[in-house]
Amino acid sequence: MNQQLLKGHSRLLILAALNKQPMHGYALSEFLKEEMAETFKFGVGMLYPLLHKLEQDRYIVGRWEESAGLRKRVYRLTKRGEKELREKKQEWDNMSLLVRNVINDTAI
Repeated sequence: MNQQLLKGHSRLLILAALNKQPMHGYALSEFLKEEMAETFKFGVGMLYPLLHKLEQDRYIVGRWEESAGLRKRVYRLTKRGEKELREKKQEWDNMSLLVRNVINDTAI
């Protein structure tokens, strides 16, 4: 799979994952890796800058939580993040439909 294609939709993937449940960074990375059958991996160098940007834009909020003596920053969607997710999902659905229409009408 083309990594660049997925990178363009990283924000959508993160927002969708956090919509399912709040997660800390490592759990989010593992969740996405599993959901995407390990075809696309969010490394630390890519994931954390995106989380910080989403938090800065107020789409998510991170809170420090302690579990088994370890502090972890757990991220949750905000109302603004839920709205952004709906809009990005609609964009994806529209684009997917357009591409599908073109490639399905092409004789090979």
